[in-house]
Amino acid sequence: MNIGTLDSNVAKEVLTILLYSDKNIQEAIPDNIYKELTDKAADSSLDIKLYNDKKLNEQDLSNDALDMFALLYYTYVAKEEDKFEIVKNWRLNDIND
Repeated sequence: MNIGTLDSNVAKEVLTILLYSDKNIQEAIPDNIYKELTDKAADSSLDIKLYNDKKLNEQDLSNDALDMFALLYYTYVAKEEDKFEIVKNWRLNDIND
């Protein structure tokens, strides 16, 4: 996974999503991913606010950030039985794009 290719604003969005996520999600992401996101996000002046009463897809976040978070979740957090549903949704999204 190459965080270095992310735009600094996207990196900051992803880092913010992770910081608002459950502890089990946070702990599953490797430290080097956090470091890369933090380094990349340092160049962003974006002010991000997430709301606990809204779903992630209802927040004011870019599709790139949501996609990267989904990839991180799939790679480091999701159980095998959940991965099938994630891939199914990715394929549906690709068809609808």
